[in-house]
Amino acid sequence: MSYVCLWSPSWPTGAAFPAAIVSDLLQHTPRVSVGAGGRVWADARGLDARALTVALVDVAHRHGYSNAHAGAAVTAIAADLAATQRRVPFTIVKPGHDREFIAPFPVDVLEPSSLLDNILDGTGIETVGALAALDAAHIETRMGAEGVKLWKLARADDPRLLFAQPARALPSATVEWVDYALRDAERLTFVVNAQMSTVCQRMTGDGQRAREISLVFALADRTEFAHRIRSARPTASQKAWMRLVRSALERITLPDAVTGVTVRVESVIGNDGVQGDLFDKGFASAPQVERTVSQLMDDQGDVVLTPENSAHPLVDARTTWAREDPAVAAASGERGAAKAQGGAKPTPRLTLQLVTPPRPVSVRTAERRDHQMPVRYRDAGKSYAIVDAAGPERVSGGQWEEGGPYAREYFRCVREDGMLVWLYRDAARAAGEWHLHGWWD
Repeated sequence: MSYVCLWSPSWPTGAAFPAAIVSDLLQHTPRVSVGAGGRVWADARGLDARALTVALVDVAHRHGYSNAHAGAAVTAIAADLAATQRRVPFTIVKPGHDREFIAPFPVDVLEPSSLLDNILDGTGIETVGALAALDAAHIETRMGAEGVKLWKLARADDPRLLFAQPARALPSATVEWVDYALRDAERLTFVVNAQMSTVCQRMTGDGQRAREISLVFALADRTEFAHRIRSARPTASQKAWMRLVRSALERITLPDAVTGVTVRVESVIGNDGVQGDLFDKGFASAPQVERTVSQLMDDQGDVVLTPENSAHPLVDARTTWAREDPAVAAASGERGAAKAQGGAKPTPRLTLQLVTPPRPVSVRTAERRDHQMPVRYRDAGKSYAIVDAAGPERVSGGQWEEGGPYAREYFRCVREDGMLVWLYRDAARAAGEWHLHGWWD
């Protein structure tokens, strides 16, 4: 958790806020801030959020504010609404569910200006979730910069930094040697790579990304030669920095042989932004998706695949996987399907979920004319009664295929709990083994 918001509708605000309460609150958390609207913020990073929230409410009650409420969440907006909009002593918002938690509240809790409030009324947007569901282009066109800020809050993208990070020494790593001196660029690259690994691991652990890194070479003549490298965008990727290092070592000329190397970070930024979904239309990031996917394919090969189906009689043998074009992958998913249908929402339907490979199950059967009908089966230690079954649907062939011949009798079965499952008997085997091939949901 990041923040705990403590609020009471009756206590004084601003300079009149009781200092004794703050003093008692600081017994439970290292930092406390009194904000606007009677909101008291506590830094919950690294602490047990539930225990801290209970303790802060208890402090308020002991000072006579029995109507105090508290909320704990990763983002400030979720903690704020949990404290001020819920009439319970405290509310803990599960990490990762901030946007889901604030969605049902009326949009007025975000405190829009009167002009923006009129626009929201005119467009029929009543809840925080309805505002968050719109895309960025629509918001910017209709509501301007203020609307975009409100839209970000509705998505639990709260830029407020209530407690500044304490200053830390920037990462660096040094190695020296005395028995020899290096002049070869390839060997220097090997040495720098080891130091860069240490620096990048520390940045990743601290949630930082570097803009500039200096290479400081200790020379045999007891002097130093420094060269600063700047990345086009902040990163903590060792691979990205080493590409820049190799390029730099090819260009620079060192005055003397090298007896030591220091890799020193000069400037960093934190990972302060909310983690976004590349495929979320709200971030308007389709071009970035295409660039990202292209880079992955260049580095690792075919990482984005699309299914291609044949007319093979066996469902589990119909699908093969082929490389997907990055431009197509960036526009794929539900939005792409909805666009292909003219923007209409897809009709709800049951979808077959295959078990791959089919899982052997124990089946009890009853005699039905020329076949055995399943009436109960056992899977993963649990027994399920079958109340209805349709079949058999017989599929056979494969005499000349690599896997050999097959013969299956499929049954679509309804369990007593309402689940629709797909069972088949392997008629190609003398024992007639049964398998669970999938279910519908």
